[in-house]
Amino acid sequence: MHKVVHVRPVDDMIGHEESAFCVCGPVGKQAPADLGLIFQHHALLPCHEWEASSPAE
Repeated sequence: MHKVVHVRPVDDMIGHEESAFCVCGPVGKQAPADLGLIFQHHALLPCHEWEASSPAE
């Protein structure tokens, strides 16, 4: 089964939703070995804390 993982900045000036349609315009990249997609969110300011999570299905 393919998974979707979002990597989002925690301490950014805006909140990032767990969606491909987040206001920051995250980029989807294929995970190694065709395991799923990784959405890397874009921070508006340099961030020091990031988190990865998989949306509930």
